[in-house]
Amino acid sequence: MISCMAGGLDRSGFLRKLFLLDAGAEAAQTLREGWTSERSGTAPRTIPFTFFRPPGASLEPTFLARCTRCDLCMEACPEHIIVKAAEPLMGQGTPIVDPGLGPCTECGRCIEACPDKALLPDEDHRMGRAVWHAETCLSAEKISCTLCVEACPEGTLAIEAIQSGGIRIHPDRCTGCAFCYHACPTEPKSLHLEGRPPVPLRGHPPVPKHSHE
Repeated sequence: MISCMAGGLDRSGFLRKLFLLDAGAEAAQTLREGWTSERSGTAPRTIPFTFFRPPGASLEPTFLARCTRCDLCMEACPEHIIVKAAEPLMGQGTPIVDPGLGPCTECGRCIEACPDKALLPDEDHRMGRAVWHAETCLSAEKISCTLCVEACPEGTLAIEAIQSGGIRIHPDRCTGCAFCYHACPTEPKSLHLEGRPPVPLRGHPPVPKHSHE
C-alpha cells in the first residue's frame, strides 16, 4: 500500500484527521457565518472544479489505453470518491477522483484492485495539488485559522501558515488528497484542487477566478 506520509497514515492517524475535520468545522462555525455574511457581495466563482485520476495513474494516453472500465477500483475505494467520467473526451466511463465527495486516504486499494496496470504503485503518487485563494481565507485577514494545515497528512511539508498571514502550498509535496479542502471553513472554500493533468468536468462547485500559492 502507498501512504500519505513517510511513516504511513495508519487507522489511528486517519481517524484523527477525520476528527480534525469535524471538530474544526464546528469550532469555526461562528467565524464562518460572520465571514460569509460579510463577503456575500463577493463576485461568484466561475472557473469549473477539476477532477483527476486515482493514485498510481500513468500519463493520460497510456491510462486511457490500458483502462478497461472494469470498475474494480471504484468498488475497492473505501471512501467512495472514485466515480465514472461522464464526458467522452475524458474517456467516458473511466475512473476519476471526485475530491468534493471526500478526502483520499491514499490507501492503495484502488491500485491493488486494478488488473490492467492502468494504476500502478509509484513513489510519486500525487494526483493533483491544492491551490489557495487569499480573497476568502480567514488567515489572510489575520483571523486565527490553521485548520487546513492541521488536517494535511503531509503536515507543513505540503502546506504551512505564513507569519504575514495566509498559507503557502508546496506543490512538490502536495498530493491533492483534499483533506485541506474539506477542513476549510469558509464558503466559498479558500482552496480548490487541480488535477495533474487536469480533467475538467461540468456541473460541479465553481472556484475563484484568481489564485495565489
